[in-house]
Amino acid sequence: MITTAAIFTALYLILIRIFTMGWNKIDVFRPQHLLARICSPCAVESKDTGREQVISVVVACKNEEKNLPNLIKALKAQTYQNFELILVNDHSTDRTEEIIQENLQFFKNAILINSQGKGKKSALAEGIERALGNLIITTDADCIPSKKWIETIANFHTDYSPDLIVCPVKLSNKQGFFARLQQIEFASLAASTAGAVGAQMPIMCNGANLAFTKKAWIESRADLKPEQPSGDDIFLLQSIKKRGGTICYLRSEKAFVETAPSDNLRSFFHQRRRWAGKSTAYTDWQAIAVACVVFGVCLMQLILLAFAFTNELYLYFFLIFFGLKFLADVRFLHRVSDFFSLKSVVFYSLCLSVVYPFYVVFTALSSVFFKPKKW
Repeated sequence: MITTAAIFTALYLILIRIFTMGWNKIDVFRPQHLLARICSPCAVESKDTGREQVISVVVACKNEEKNLPNLIKALKAQTYQNFELILVNDHSTDRTEEIIQENLQFFKNAILINSQGKGKKSALAEGIERALGNLIITTDADCIPSKKWIETIANFHTDYSPDLIVCPVKLSNKQGFFARLQQIEFASLAASTAGAVGAQMPIMCNGANLAFTKKAWIESRADLKPEQPSGDDIFLLQSIKKRGGTICYLRSEKAFVETAPSDNLRSFFHQRRRWAGKSTAYTDWQAIAVACVVFGVCLMQLILLAFAFTNELYLYFFLIFFGLKFLADVRFLHRVSDFFSLKSVVFYSLCLSVVYPFYVVFTALSSVFFKPKKW
C-alpha cells in the first residue's frame, strides 16, 4: 500500500510539473492585428480568407432572472459591439424570457429562442444552429465578462485561427472563508486546464468561456453525448482533439469571465457531482489518466490516514506524501496567482489540501452511484 501511495504521489508531482511547464509556454496574448472598430454588423476580417468573419455569442438561460441583468449590462458595455447575440430560454418559469425581450432592443443584432428540447445541451445546440457566426462564443447567464472580452477573443482568432479557444474563467472576489476556499479550488482547475493546453495535451475546458468555429462544432456534433447531463464543452474539446484540430488557450486578463462562488455546500457539491458525472463518458486517454492520478493520490491519502490509527508508520508516510503534494500545489498556484487574482495562497491551499482528498473521493463515488439530473 505504501508503494502504491508513493507511485500515485510521484505521478501527481510529474503531472503538476507538466502543467507548470505548459503554463510557462503560453505567452500573454498581445494582438498582432487590431480589429477595426467600424465595420459591418457582426463581422471582422478573417486573416486566412480575407472575408468577413461573423461572431455569434450564444447563452443558454434557465431561471436566470437574478443574473441576466448583470450579464446584459456587461454585454452592452463591450468595447466591440459588432456581434450577434443569441439568448436561448430553456423553459424558464421566472421572468427570464421577459427580461430578455426587454433588452433585445439594446443590441444591433439579438434574438430570443425558446428552446424546443430539454436541458442545457439542447438549448445551446438550438442556439448554435441558428447562429450566423463562423466564430461562436459561449458563456453562462450567471457570468460577467470583462469589457474587452469579445474584442480580445475575436483578435485572438484573427491572429491564430484555431478551431477551439479555451478562455479563462475565475470566481469573483467574494469575502468569506468558504468563498476563498472555492476560489483556490476553482483556480487550481482553471490553471490545470491552461497548463494542459500549453503542454499540448488539452483535457479540460469550461463552456462558461469558450470559443470555437461553427464548422468544428458541426463536425463534432455526433460526439457531444446528449445523454450526459453536462460535458458539451469537454466532449467538443475531445472530438476536436481526436480529429487533430487546433486548440489554444487565450492567456489574457481582458478575456476573463467571472462567476460567483456557490452559496452553500449543497450547491457546490451538486455542481461538482455534475462535472464529475461526465468523466465516465471520457474517451480521451490523457483525460482519463489525469482523472485516475488525482483520484488515486487522494484515495491513497485517505487509506494511509485510516491505517495510521493502527500503526504510526502509516502516519509518517501520510505526512510525507501529503507534504509533497501540498508543496507542489502551492508552487503551481503561486505561479498563476497574479493572473487569477489569488490571495493568501499558502493558507487557503493548506486548508484545501486537508479537505481535498475527502471531497474528491466523495464527489467521484457519489457521481457514479447517484446520477445528477439534467439541467
